[in-house]
Amino acid sequence: MSSVNKGINLVHSIKSIESNKLGTKLKMFRILLFLIFGAILGLLAKFADTVGINVDSTALLKIYQYSLSMISDITTNLGIWVFIAAVIAARSRSPKAAAIHVFVFFFGVLLAYYVYSTMLFGFFPTYYFYRWGLICLLSPIGAYVVWYARGKGWIAAICSSPPIALLLTIGFGFFYTHSLLQGINLLLSILLLVALPSNNVQRLRVLPFVAVLFFLIKKLELISLLFGGL
Repeated sequence: MSSVNKGINLVHSIKSIESNKLGTKLKMFRILLFLIFGAILGLLAKFADTVGINVDSTALLKIYQYSLSMISDITTNLGIWVFIAAVIAARSRSPKAAAIHVFVFFFGVLLAYYVYSTMLFGFFPTYYFYRWGLICLLSPIGAYVVWYARGKGWIAAICSSPPIALLLTIGFGFFYTHSLLQGINLLLSILLLVALPSNNVQRLRVLPFVAVLFFLIKKLELISLLFGGL
C-alpha cells in the first residue's frame, strides 16, 4: 500500500488536479463544445478539399480560392492536429478530462469529414477512415500524458516533449526547402514550447528530451512508418 501511495504522491507532485469540481451538466456541455469544434473543423477541412483554383476567376475570388487551398494543405497535414490536441489536453482540468476532450474532438472531426465526403461524392474512403480512426482511438493515451506537461519537474518535461518533437520533425525541412507548410509546422512546435511548459525552467528541461526524440523520429523514420499515406 505504501508503494501505491508513493506513486500517487509522485503523480500529484507533477501537476495537481483542480480541486473545485464541475457539475455533470457543465462537464457534458464542455464535451459537446469539443465535439462541435471538431465537427466544424472537419467540415471546413473537407470543404477546402473540394474547392479548386480557377485561373479565370476575379482577383477577389482567387484570394478566396487560394485561402481555401492553404486551409486544405494545413488540415491535410498532421501538424495542425497534433498542435490542437496538445493544447486541448494541456488546458483541460484533469488527465481524464484531457483524454475525453481530445477523443471527442477527433471523433467530431472524423464524423463531419467522412459524412460530408460520403454525401458529397457518394463513396466512403475506408482506408483513410480506419487509419485516422486508429489515431482517434489512441489519442486519449497521448492526451492523458500531455496533460502533465504544464506541471513541474523532469517528468513534466518528458510529457511536454513528444508533441513538440513531432512538430519539429515535420517542420524541420523548412530550413532547406523553405516550404510554407513546413514553416507553419516549425512555428507550431515553437508555440508548443512556449505554451506547454509552465515556466522558463521547464522549457529548458524540455529541450534535451525534444532533441533525443527528434533524433529518434528522424533516424527510425517514424513519421513515414506511423503516418505515411495520410
